[in-house]
Amino acid sequence: MASIFHAYDIRGIYPTDLNEDTALKIGKAAALYLKAKKLVVGQDARTSSDPLTQKLIEGIISTGCHVVMVSQTTTPLFYFSVNTLDVDGGIMVTASHNPAQYNGFKIVGRDTVPVGLSSGLHDVEGLMDVPVPEGVTPGSVVHEKLVDDYVNTVIELSGAAEQDLSQLRIVVDTSNGMSSLVLKNLFTKININVTPIFFDIDETFPNHSPDISRAENLKHLQAKVRELQANLGVAFDGDGDRIMLVDETGAIIRSDHLLGLLFQLMGKPRTVYDLRISRAVKALIGDKGTPSATGYVSIKKTMREHDAELGGELSGHFSFKVMHFSESGTLVMLKILVMMSKARDPISVMLKPFQKYAYSGEINIPLSTIGDRQAILATLKTNYHDGKLNEMDGVTVEYSDWWFNVRPSNTEPLMRLVVEAESQKQMERKRDELTELIKKAA
Repeated sequence: MASIFHAYDIRGIYPTDLNEDTALKIGKAAALYLKAKKLVVGQDARTSSDPLTQKLIEGIISTGCHVVMVSQTTTPLFYFSVNTLDVDGGIMVTASHNPAQYNGFKIVGRDTVPVGLSSGLHDVEGLMDVPVPEGVTPGSVVHEKLVDDYVNTVIELSGAAEQDLSQLRIVVDTSNGMSSLVLKNLFTKININVTPIFFDIDETFPNHSPDISRAENLKHLQAKVRELQANLGVAFDGDGDRIMLVDETGAIIRSDHLLGLLFQLMGKPRTVYDLRISRAVKALIGDKGTPSATGYVSIKKTMREHDAELGGELSGHFSFKVMHFSESGTLVMLKILVMMSKARDPISVMLKPFQKYAYSGEINIPLSTIGDRQAILATLKTNYHDGKLNEMDGVTVEYSDWWFNVRPSNTEPLMRLVVEAESQKQMERKRDELTELIKKAA
């Protein structure tokens, strides 16, 4: 029997697989797996989230476990609730950055340790049809709202309360997702000139997709930054656990460059990074850094193993030890604003030291079947055997003047390619060479 947990790691259950009966079984199974006495439950605003959440809660309380319902929320605020309340974990009903017709679950244990494909999710699946022992008294449901506590925490951690931000003009796009619930509270507590766009929560995402890792979904933000001559543009995805920035010229700030800025302003802490970041940022982080396989579950796991204070992924996930190794895009935004308020130069100038190399960004190459993937990786290892090989995540091969990473998608018949080289011409040549080789090998 194929696993229902086959897409987007711990959250992406395709709509054909996810229904109310499945939600009930997952709620029961997660409570049993976590041996939980109390769990937090949160949800996004998708049309399907309400009925799924109700059945999820029904499954949880059937085991005798109590539920603290935080209702509509961002994923970072959900994590904060799990870490603040005396609970054994929680489940967030969300499809994050995916289109409106998708939904799924993010399951965490105590201290918001993720329950992922390699860390317990298949055990949860195995418990879905296990009956609850007879005579169990159902748990209760209480409601909590910790928005104010969360906002006060990130303001304190960022130093924003002590800093004059009044000279900064920013544009913030919440993608019609959940982040406006937090930001409306936040912007009443700091003195800054904010222009909000797409702050209305709308489960259909009418203005653009909530996947802010794609450049086309930042066009409205870029245009508004240029129009208003703002100092910074900020975008959040559907559930608020990803952040992307746009500089004062309207140019998109790459996530690895943002990680470099955070590393500097946080005093060069122990940092975990997506192995595909630029060599310029790796050189800056140096022996304070530890590479990780792609994916926020891997990043968080590696952060815990190395007791790292900061973690960053190319898709816009940034995690902090002070947030129990969880994401907080709001904390990222505030830290950068505090930095900008103290700096003489605009953020585009601060980023120049990281712009040493030509970088392709992630390129998706379609395959006819998922089964082609291992043959492709074998071909790449053979053809580039003279380079330095790393198989932490797919195949990474490094040369003195360029490198590449090719990794299979976990969810689709795709290979994902990243190339970086010392010149634009060399990067484009190697990019085209690798793309053609992958297509032939498939």
